[in-house]
Amino acid sequence: MKTYKNGLKFDSTLGKNLKGTIVRVELKKASCFGIDGNVGEGKTTLAVLCAKFIESQHGEEFDIQNQIGVGGKGFLKAMDFAVNNNKHCVIYDEAGDFNTRASLTYFNQTLNRVFETFRATRIVVILCLPSFADIDTSLMKKGVLRFLIHCYGRSAKFGRYKVYDLSRMWYIKSKFVKVVVPSDAFRLTTPNFYGQFLDLDTADSKELERFSIKGKKDIIRKSMLAQRGLLNAQDIAKESGYGVESVRKYLQSAKPKFEKYGVSKYYDKSTVRYFLASKGVRTQEK
Repeated sequence: MKTYKNGLKFDSTLGKNLKGTIVRVELKKASCFGIDGNVGEGKTTLAVLCAKFIESQHGEEFDIQNQIGVGGKGFLKAMDFAVNNNKHCVIYDEAGDFNTRASLTYFNQTLNRVFETFRATRIVVILCLPSFADIDTSLMKKGVLRFLIHCYGRSAKFGRYKVYDLSRMWYIKSKFVKVVVPSDAFRLTTPNFYGQFLDLDTADSKELERFSIKGKKDIIRKSMLAQRGLLNAQDIAKESGYGVESVRKYLQSAKPKFEKYGVSKYYDKSTVRYFLASKGVRTQEK
């Protein structure tokens, strides 16, 4: 296992900040930090390193398969696993899902709801995202988002990062609207400190790769289904404005044609129109 002289895979200053985050959640204060950067800069790798460090401070192991949540539903599932298994850290990996304004809105709403609900669980949340520009400022106003790690300039041997506290994050936010290239906002704001990080050990690296491949397959599948206009019961409920149970009862009785992917059934978008018609709601063809 390759480490620096401090016995860690990142610098000691970051280690002290992570310990400070642990102290904060022990005081039952909601707390999280973000890690952003371009594709291939090692965001998820550093997030796992930080998560493993946090769990090690409690004598626990970080479970890559169960403590990383991709997207809103995956994140809530990871939180549930952490609560039920006495874990102390969860990674919210939203990479690849920031393709629409609706997904951004859902992302920020989910975060706010989680911190309101799970504050007493004493779980540190790491937000792993493509760009800090996408984060809603409500988390900063509430003091939940404590610091930001910006990954950049990764080489074959190590990755690099800059760390910004909450006050400097506000300056970065203000500069996003003034620069053409978003990453320039980091160049124009002095970080609190710099650092470097090493890669994961081979076993953890392979485990993370397996998890990432599975996540990418799910994203590709969802994109394919969306392009074909196929919806599951939850999607139909959102489109129609009715509850999921009402939709399921209709599907069980009407038995429209469907395609099955995994354990879920997907229906043609016209099913929404027929469902609304069954409720006596008039619709117009588009």
